Amino acid sequence: MEFRLWLSASVLCWLGGGASAIKIPLEEILNLKSYDGAFRPNTHSGPTYVNVTLFIDSINVDDKKQVIGISGELLQEWVDQNLQFQFQGPSFLPSVELSGVSGASILRQVWRPDLVAGKELEAREPSSNLEFLRIKNDGHVVWTQRVRYSFPCHLDLQVYPLGSHKCILKLHSLGYESTELQPQWKEDATIDYSSVVMSHGYKLKGAKTSAKSVVIAHRPQRELQMEFDIESSGGWTVKHTVIPLVATVTCAYLAFFINIRGVCARMITCMMSFVTAAIFHESTYRNVPPSAQTMAVEVFTGTCLTFIFVATVESVVVDVLAHLPTKGRRSPPSSSFALEPDLMEERSGHKGPVAALWLDRCFRVLYPASFLAFNAVYWVLYN
Repeated sequence: MEFRLWLSASVLCWLGGGASAIKIPLEEILNLKSYDGAFRPNTHSGPTYVNVTLFIDSINVDDKKQVIGISGELLQEWVDQNLQFQFQGPSFLPSVELSGVSGASILRQVWRPDLVAGKELEAREPSSNLEFLRIKNDGHVVWTQRVRYSFPCHLDLQVYPLGSHKCILKLHSLGYESTELQPQWKEDATIDYSSVVMSHGYKLKGAKTSAKSVVIAHRPQRELQMEFDIESSGGWTVKHTVIPLVATVTCAYLAFFINIRGVCARMITCMMSFVTAAIFHESTYRNVPPSAQTMAVEVFTGTCLTFIFVATVESVVVDVLAHLPTKGRRSPPSSSFALEPDLMEERSGHKGPVAALWLDRCFRVLYPASFLAFNAVYWVLYN
């Protein structure tokens, strides 16, 4: 037996001091017997205007795939004169509510817009349980549905993982042309984007709506656009990339204070710093999107590796200079971990050890000064 939805409307009828309830079929209230949902409203009198509002709950940003996912509620409003209540007064029944759970059979009979997201990567079949339709007695229809859009967002990889990025969501009709359906954003000053749940490391600075006429599949259509301004805080990168790499560069700097003849200690310090930096460099790129552009994270990690490599080369050069053949007596052995190399090397007048000693002293100043200057320029330029 076919399921039939009934709307119970209670009318107080004082008959013998009691009250009785009158049950009216919802099909009769909406006059669905003479209503055809295949035809849009105002079919013979111009386009159908639809006011659209998007309430966003969460935004998920996939860095590696450069895909953004949006979850929220899409609210669409229009006027359908064919759904005006024909025989009820406004004070008796102001509106009819249909949910996707209890009113699905009648909800499917009502005409609804066919807005879809442009360039959607993971198209999902809309669930009838996640929608709600309100029909007022003057024919004003409000349709609310849960939506989830997934579309490409080309991040500005030159400043990745810092800076801000522009992502645009595009909505258009699947089949209606601009002369038939005219969607437009509804101006709503009460929408607050500060409570939107964002992916870790990102925050939503704002959203801007616009509409324009476009040609899609050889059909002129009206396209709605919502531009999201997403800013990357870079906190995750600072904790897991910047701080460890700065620490490895500092460890390589300590090699300049080891005795010029302690080549083993100097090389172990530099090589351990270089290997550690290379590991952090490789782990950073596991979640970095592939790009032909030079990214900010590449500049930082590459420069840190270069500083450690320079420290390693300097230790080799110092060792070569310290072991140049010299005339006269041999210098007495000294501690490999002495804070300052043996000054007898300088007083002896041998050019090799003296050059190695002064090279170390120069790098003790130039190395940290250059690294600090690089960081000052880097964070000002990319942040």
